[in-house]
Amino acid sequence: MDTRSEHANLRYELKLASDEAGYPELKMALRLHRAGIRTLYPTRVVQSLYLDTTYGRALQENLGGISEREKIRLRWYGDESRTVAGVLERKGRVNSLGWKEVLPLPAKLALAGQERRRFVRELARLTDARWRAHLATLEPVQWVRYRREYLTSADLRVRLTLDRELFFSDQRPLARISDAERAPRPRLLVLELKCGPEDLDGARTILEDLPVPLGRCSKFALASAPESGAIPSAFEV
Repeated sequence: MDTRSEHANLRYELKLASDEAGYPELKMALRLHRAGIRTLYPTRVVQSLYLDTTYGRALQENLGGISEREKIRLRWYGDESRTVAGVLERKGRVNSLGWKEVLPLPAKLALAGQERRRFVRELARLTDARWRAHLATLEPVQWVRYRREYLTSADLRVRLTLDRELFFSDQRPLARISDAERAPRPRLLVLELKCGPEDLDGARTILEDLPVPLGRCSKFALASAPESGAIPSAFEV
């Protein structure tokens, strides 16, 4: 199946990763940028629970640089952890283009403290048959939380998100879902630029003046395999 034709919301996603201590310098560079970058939405806490197979298929595809791959996560906003109002996201990539399919859940879902397999069953119960097929072989693997700022270029053609205060909690060894223990990970600052194919040159123009190199940094991969790190991109953008 041609994923490009199946998903109309294909977009480029360019990521920069650096030490969190560089936040003031990067924020100043964005504020002074010739693209007229400004705040789009208020800052908020973003949380995600990533799902994968027992043997880590999504992780291995990410680390292996497979050109066409996808991952599934539950996403919600704010500090709540026990019962959440979230959306289920199926996020994919075709070479350098990304797409995302979103399903808002019709009811709140019990999270922290839930037995992992029961949680997946309850999650599936809130979806339809097509989503249940995606969830059938998955289980919780990583809990990721961070503070996100939402920015845009003056012409609204390029969207930017700036993430810091990243928190990772590895769910793979746990019988019940929990964010009680923080996994040791680098203190990262992640800037992501998102745009349609027709605006790629504009996104690259923004990158030219920033004090951080273009890189490859998947929060999911960093949480699951920290030795992979935030590394320079090996892919042509």
